[in-house]
Amino acid sequence: MYKIAYILTFFRDGKGNWPNYIDWFMASCEANKTIDFFIFTDDKEMIDKWGGVPNIKFQCMTFQECIELIRSKVGDIKINKPYKLCDMKPTFGKVFSEYLERYDFWAYGDCDLIWGDLRKTFTDEFLDKYDWFQCLGNLQIIRNKEEMNNYYLLERAEWSRYKDRSWKKVIETERNISFNEWTGIPMILRENGKRIYWNRENFVNIYQEDKGYKKMIDNTVHHNTLFQYWLWENGAIYHVDKLTGKKTERLYIHFSSRKMKP
Repeated sequence: MYKIAYILTFFRDGKGNWPNYIDWFMASCEANKTIDFFIFTDDKEMIDKWGGVPNIKFQCMTFQECIELIRSKVGDIKINKPYKLCDMKPTFGKVFSEYLERYDFWAYGDCDLIWGDLRKTFTDEFLDKYDWFQCLGNLQIIRNKEEMNNYYLLERAEWSRYKDRSWKKVIETERNISFNEWTGIPMILRENGKRIYWNRENFVNIYQEDKGYKKMIDNTVHHNTLFQYWLWENGAIYHVDKLTGKKTERLYIHFSSRKMKP
């Protein structure tokens, strides 16, 4: 079985706060026992709480130490706030290379979500077909090879509609430009004809509308919120239609920074 490492950074000295349902995320990491989750953080309370889980591997590091590590690997980057680290995520294969030596694939993404059974989708047979997987910043999985770990340096196509999201732009500004999102590195790979698995239908985004009512959206079907719920069961995440009882499994569910009441 191919070895996969997921990389996440979170720093309290940057005045950041975990989602108030972070334990849901951690529990879903623990359930994916064949994937290792490396979390680089200065939050010792979180380390004390979850550090005993075999596949959750905390690395105690300050925000400034992370900045220095990034600069030592990819150059002098303008980083003053943790949010700028989102632009750095496509470089993590190079930045954290010493932690990834024994892994075939590495991944980056968010923590405002609950994982389903990741291995049910990412089998060895499936992983053989591509070098880069998924299209949104919630989850990206990359083959751990020097070529793929340097894809962040690829230039945009002349005809690209998103030239304001390139590595050149990343290093020019302190502002986060969402280089890790679909109009950034995933679209750059498509523009350059690289082997990327592009799928916006195997996961779910749930967010709160500005008008004050909550609306759950499946990426393929819009549902009435009164007649549905989501179920995390035996390490898998399901959408359940309350009218028909139909259960549909998804790769993960993303809460898009939404406030919850665990």
